[in-house]
Amino acid sequence: MPTVCFCADDFAMNPQIDQAIFQLIERGSLQATSCMTQSPLWANEALKLKQYATTIDIGLHLNLTHVFDAQTFSYPLAQLMLRAWSHQLDKTLIRKSIQQQWDHFVEVLGQQPHFVDGHQHVHQFPVIREILIDFLKEQRFKGWIRSLSHTVNIAPYQFKSQLLQMLGAKRLTRLCQEANFAQNEQFAGIYDFSITHYPNLCQQWFSHAEHQLLIMCHPSIGIPDTPDSIYNARIQEYNYLTSEQFFHDCTNNNIKLGRIGGYNV
Repeated sequence: MPTVCFCADDFAMNPQIDQAIFQLIERGSLQATSCMTQSPLWANEALKLKQYATTIDIGLHLNLTHVFDAQTFSYPLAQLMLRAWSHQLDKTLIRKSIQQQWDHFVEVLGQQPHFVDGHQHVHQFPVIREILIDFLKEQRFKGWIRSLSHTVNIAPYQFKSQLLQMLGAKRLTRLCQEANFAQNEQFAGIYDFSITHYPNLCQQWFSHAEHQLLIMCHPSIGIPDTPDSIYNARIQEYNYLTSEQFFHDCTNNNIKLGRIGGYNV
């Protein structure tokens, strides 16, 4: 029986996302969530999230592209990619941002993250991944790091899956192996965020599940006050994950919902 972990990204990005995540945790649909600790919502929302630290994996969603305020260190995604692959990133500033986001997490939750990943997968980019791994070694990190090395490729999203995989997944996996950091074995949740039949996508991902399949999701209960280009997709994900069909689909595909790890952090 394969284990599947649904991880909701973007905790603390906006209230609608946070409300969806809390409801889905209570319902048993989520086994992990990944947090944006630079958000002005973080401190208050994290205090509510803290009660679930023994039942789900709570991770750090490393952010270098989303702007929360004038103090946020970030680049537009295309510019960050150009700077990363041309090795023009300021290593001191990257390290400082990682440290600050980590400290915000630990200060409120009183523990290290169960795992680390990246908003728009920036944690696997050149320069950033090396700085991150060195930082985590210094922290004696005991959790896991999101891997895209073995993505579940389904039509018509094979190209996007392969592209994301090519953006540093294999190199990050080698660095994790050298540092003895655990990772998820499979990864899914990649599509174009258009209005599609999300339950069908999940059933296809389920059919490819072998062991420790991490499915990235982005649920929300409604339209936020701030711009969000994928809010329609967020709502359809939430609707499915709150439905009885979701649990029927898990049962029918012999899926066990469970955490990736992080129990001893």
